[in-house]
Amino acid sequence: MKINETNIIEVNKIRDLKESFDKSMKILESHIAESITNKEKLNSIKIDLKEANEKFLEAKRCLGDLKVELENPKV
Repeated sequence: MKINETNIIEVNKIRDLKESFDKSMKILESHIAESITNKEKLNSIKIDLKEANEKFLEAKRCLGDLKVELENPKV
């Protein structure tokens, strides 16, 4: 009788460990998916910032040209 009780306890422990492992794997999978999504978002933001910087530099050049034209008007 004692052997059966021990076996039942061990089976329950194994079942609990499996459930805990499965739960941990689901959490890990979720975190990995979130990390991938965040990386994609960061890459998109990086591209947007690069484009914005290029536009800003172009605007800065145009303002510099305008400043020169205003300081040296054509007669």
